[in-house]
Amino acid sequence: MNRDAIVGLVCFVGSVALYATLGHIEEARAAVFPRTIIVIMGVLSGLLCLQHLLFRKPGAGKSAPFPFLRVSGLFVIIVIYLYVLESLGFYLASFLFFITVTFIMGYKKLNTKQGLRWVLGSFIFTVVLYVLFSVVLEVQTPRGLLI
Repeated sequence: MNRDAIVGLVCFVGSVALYATLGHIEEARAAVFPRTIIVIMGVLSGLLCLQHLLFRKPGAGKSAPFPFLRVSGLFVIIVIYLYVLESLGFYLASFLFFITVTFIMGYKKLNTKQGLRWVLGSFIFTVVLYVLFSVVLEVQTPRGLLI
């Protein structure tokens, strides 16, 4: 069983467990959005498992070693992000987080043009977050230096 099948199975079992806990929510309307997300996650997890069963790749048993250093670095960055969220503010901290993660995940492809694309993509994603949370949903986010 390869890594994709294991991840798909774990996510599917997690989806079922999360869906079962939604029965404890008293307000039925409050459970609609989480229930929708959990069902989508369960369907996608099931498709990932099905993909493993139907479309096996030759030589799939030999895969690259797990990148513990990169995953550990990302975990540290997430902890730092959560720590500075209140002082920097949600949007500035998120922007810096997105830039850092994209540079860590794609450092092998890094050149000036690609770096500018990643910064622009991080900026656009932060603007989308601002419009979604502040304008559409009117949710208060942690305030900081800029917003």
